[in-house]
Amino acid sequence: MSDNQYPVFASGQTLTAADLNLLRAHEHRRARLVGRTVGFGVNVGLGGVVSGSALTIQPGLAVDQTGEPLPMPASGSVPLPPASMTPSYDFITTVPGGFSVVLEASDTVEPVPDCGEAGCAGHAELHTRGVVLRTVAGRVTGTRMDFSADPLLSAQPVALNLDSTPVNSYNALRDAIATRLTNGTSPLVATGLIARLQATSIAAADLAGAKGYKAGWLNMVLFATLDLLRVEALLRLSGERTTTRPGVVLGWLSQVGGDWVFDCRYRHAWEPPRGLTEAFLGGTCADPAGRYRSELEALLAGYAPPQPPPSGGGTLPPVRFCPEGSILIGGKCIHVYMPPRQIPDHWHTVFIDDPLVPVWNPPDTHWDKPWIVYDTEGWNHFADGVIGVSGYVGYPGNAVKDLLVTEIESKRGVADIKIINLGEEGRIAGYLPAGGFSPSDTLVLTVNSAGTVVATGRVAAIRNTRDVGSALPAALGAATEAKAAAAELRAIGITVETRFATMQAGLAGLGTNLSQLRTDFNAYKGGAFDQGGFGARIGTVESKYDEFSGHGERIATIESQFGEVAGHGERIAGVESTVKEVSKHGERISGVEAKVELLEKIQVGGKSISGVNATVGKGIADFTETTIAAMRQLSATNKDLRERTAAAERSQARLSAAIATDNPQVISAATLELLGTVSEMVKVSGAGADLGERLDVQLRRLSGLLG
Repeated sequence: MSDNQYPVFASGQTLTAADLNLLRAHEHRRARLVGRTVGFGVNVGLGGVVSGSALTIQPGLAVDQTGEPLPMPASGSVPLPPASMTPSYDFITTVPGGFSVVLEASDTVEPVPDCGEAGCAGHAELHTRGVVLRTVAGRVTGTRMDFSADPLLSAQPVALNLDSTPVNSYNALRDAIATRLTNGTSPLVATGLIARLQATSIAAADLAGAKGYKAGWLNMVLFATLDLLRVEALLRLSGERTTTRPGVVLGWLSQVGGDWVFDCRYRHAWEPPRGLTEAFLGGTCADPAGRYRSELEALLAGYAPPQPPPSGGGTLPPVRFCPEGSILIGGKCIHVYMPPRQIPDHWHTVFIDDPLVPVWNPPDTHWDKPWIVYDTEGWNHFADGVIGVSGYVGYPGNAVKDLLVTEIESKRGVADIKIINLGEEGRIAGYLPAGGFSPSDTLVLTVNSAGTVVATGRVAAIRNTRDVGSALPAALGAATEAKAAAAELRAIGITVETRFATMQAGLAGLGTNLSQLRTDFNAYKGGAFDQGGFGARIGTVESKYDEFSGHGERIATIESQFGEVAGHGERIAGVESTVKEVSKHGERISGVEAKVELLEKIQVGGKSISGVNATVGKGIADFTETTIAAMRQLSATNKDLRERTAAAERSQARLSAAIATDNPQVISAATLELLGTVSEMVKVSGAGADLGERLDVQLRRLSGLLG
């Protein structure tokens, strides 16, 4: 009988060992089929930490090629240097100087107990299923999800100088993307759109704003292409994985500079079957990657660099405002985000599975939030939308400024717009070329000698918030001259209050006159009077009268104008709005600083220790839990902080699992990982760069203690 056959029993039949074994084999095969419907590879855990003369593999779960679950409930150890074992696997190729760590199913036969009865032929064998770790010379190869080998990941995004001139070659990146999209004889997108991409270029005569737009757009095309390619790689995976000997590779052990290093990139990463991939990606059965393909095609079709206005200037284009971006591409509000001067070398890692989180998840889209790739500040930090300004290149700077100020103030915002001359971009701290900005940002219009806009940029609102949050405590606590000025200003406030009292009596009569005047205007205007003109202004005057009647509350506003006396000048209006954000979270940020002080005390008499015990690990887990909880409340409008907070929560969960092992080396590795993610979380929280630096110092110090 085959494994697909099974016996059915009836009363009075002879039951043999073969019948029972057939039933056991059938149930085992059915369980393996269920395993194959879930996926293959490292499912959760099973990370490796090198410490001293051993590699520790953490607990976890994998599923092998046959669907056999490989649970590892406790940590395992591999001695260093590893001994090369005799098993050979067809998914491991010989590579000098390294060993693959393989998790394999085991089946142990337990001793058969004596019968102790007359005529007994013996009891059935008792088998125990488990797992074993093997070290085999060579590195994993063969059919697997290895998107990190895609040639387009070696391309270099275009970076921009502050004057919006490209740092590296636009044409080289354009050609690499076009080649990959052509995909031999099977284009990934419409061929007409590939031809349109190939026809783009940056000309020497382009205005700076046009150069910045083109560079930002091409990088976004690169990121959208990588998202699509990763999806296509997932969909190519086959559910059938035949092998002569099943097993799951956890990583590769090799020596670097005399030290043993465990590299989990060379492993069997978690791979779901195609059905699960299709369900998660949200495409159709005909084109499971359709969502990603459509977004890339819309981005290619939406290419529209700013063009100089017709001779004579022409009318300024209307302001284009979106809640999340400034141009419409494929029905979505997406802004073309210009790149910074330096793009991190690790920019491509966001497109590859995180080796510390080996459970597969549907790929995110990165092309519409490229600041994640650039490690820069994103849009819409205070949820006030984005206004596109690329279209104002070539128009008079003062006219553009007036139009945008009117737009921002109509939404009850406070406009902060600067006009600078060519070459002055480097004088503005935090400046980045930009084709759009949020009303809470500082917008910078660069003009030529004729006063015409040739480039646009911004200083992110979150940077201003951090600067103000860092500057105000020192300014308010140390400047004796400022205190004297504040006292003088309060004295002026008393005088002003007296003036208000005198004015109020006259204003009472004025209020009556205003009401009558309003009635007269209503009678005069008929249906054609401009509500946006005098009618609205009369309403404004009336509201001002109401404000005068509560003059006591206005004294606080006068005191807040002290910022101008202290030298803030035109930035005071922006400061008022950003200080509110800092003040709102002051207690939470103070709590984070307190946690840093606590971290500074985590030392063991200044001596090196071999690891963190469970008690210390539990203390660190508890302190980070409160920090993460505070940051979670701050992250509602900060996408970067949300992502860093989620990473910290995952690291904290891994530390909790490590504490349960009571293994100091395992707890140490998980502790360092958690503190690293907490450091990154704090840096993007708005708590100030100095706080992040202090965390980094303490992390390095703790790493040395645990070394």
